[in-house]
Amino acid sequence: MKFNLGKIRDRIPKALRTKKTAAAIVLILIGFIILTRGSANTKQIKLANAQVKTLTTSVSASGIVKSESETTLKFATSGKIAWIGVKEGDKVSKGKAITSLDREKFEIALRQAQQDLLAADATLTQVYDDLKKFPQPENFDQKIKRTNAESAKNKAYDEVKEAEENLRNTTIYAPFAGTITSLDIVVGDEIPITTQIGEIADLETLVFAGEVDETDIGKVARAQKSKIILDAFPNEEIETSVKSIGSRAITTSAGATAYEIKFDLSNDKNYLLGMNGEAEIIISENENVLTIPLEAVVDEKFVWIKENGTYTKIEIKTGTESDTEIEVINNLKENDQVITSGFSELTKKSLLEKILRR
Repeated sequence: MKFNLGKIRDRIPKALRTKKTAAAIVLILIGFIILTRGSANTKQIKLANAQVKTLTTSVSASGIVKSESETTLKFATSGKIAWIGVKEGDKVSKGKAITSLDREKFEIALRQAQQDLLAADATLTQVYDDLKKFPQPENFDQKIKRTNAESAKNKAYDEVKEAEENLRNTTIYAPFAGTITSLDIVVGDEIPITTQIGEIADLETLVFAGEVDETDIGKVARAQKSKIILDAFPNEEIETSVKSIGSRAITTSAGATAYEIKFDLSNDKNYLLGMNGEAEIIISENENVLTIPLEAVVDEKFVWIKENGTYTKIEIKTGTESDTEIEVINNLKENDQVITSGFSELTKKSLLEKILRR
C-alpha cells in the first residue's frame, strides 16, 4: 500500500498546519514523556499463585556408594612381591591368600632367632645347675649372672616371636569374604611397609554414605524415609531410609563440620563403589497446606499481592517451610497472586502519578 502524503496533509485542518500548533503538539508530547518517566516496569515483576499442596521439609546429603565392609590391603612388613594369587574383580572367601612377599630372608631370620633362643636357654640352664652346687643363698655376683642369663633368654624368645610374626606378615589374607576391587602390584615390586597395594569390599552390603551439615543433624533420626538419586542414574529415584548416623564429626572437602549418614541400597541393582549422588531425608510432610515460594516473603512476614491490577503489601503468618516453599496460615487464599521478584519496581511512581495522588 502506498501513502499519498499530499492527500493526508490536505485532510488536516488548516488550523493545525501552523508552526505554532506543531510546536505546541511537540511540547505536549515532551511534557507527557517527562511526566510519565520513572513509572514501574511491570515486565520486571514476576508472579506466582498460592497453591494448596503437600509441603515436604527435608535435609539433603551429598555422598557416594560405599560398602559396609571394605578395607585397604597392606603388608605389615617390607619386601619383594613373590606371588599374586588373585586379580582385580575376583571374589574371595575369608582367609584366602591374596599375595605374598619373598619369604627367604624372613625364614633365615626365624631360624637364626630360634638358634639364639636355644643358646640362651642352654646358658641359663648351666647357670641354674651351678647354683644348685651351692645350697647357700646366692651372692651378689651369682645373682647378676643369673639375671643376665634370664634376660638373654627372654630377649631371644621375643626375637623368635617377632621373626614368626614377620614371616606370617609376608602373606596377605582376605579379612572377610568379598571382591578384590583394586590390586596395584606385579611380581618383583619392592613394597615399603604399610604401603597400600589394593582394596577389598563386600559388594553384597552396599550403602549410600552422605554428609549432613552439623546445623541439620539434630533433625535426622534412624529409619526416616529418604530418597536417593545417583548421578549415574539421574532418572531413577531410590526409596530408602536412614540406616545409621555417625557418632563422630567429620570435616568435609570444603572444611565444614558434618556427620556421615548411611542409607540402605538394594543389592539387586548395578550400583558400583564410588558412584556420586544426593540423598533427601524427609523430615516432615504436611498435607493440604497453602504454600507460596520462599522468595515471595519480604521482611519475614509480608508479601505483595496483585489484585484488580494493583499491588498491595499484606502481613501473613507462616508455618513450616521447605528449601523452596513456605506455608501461609492466614490472609491468603488459593490462587492469590504473589510477587516473587521485581519488588523495587512496586514503589516506583511517575511524576504524573505523584501529582494525581496529591
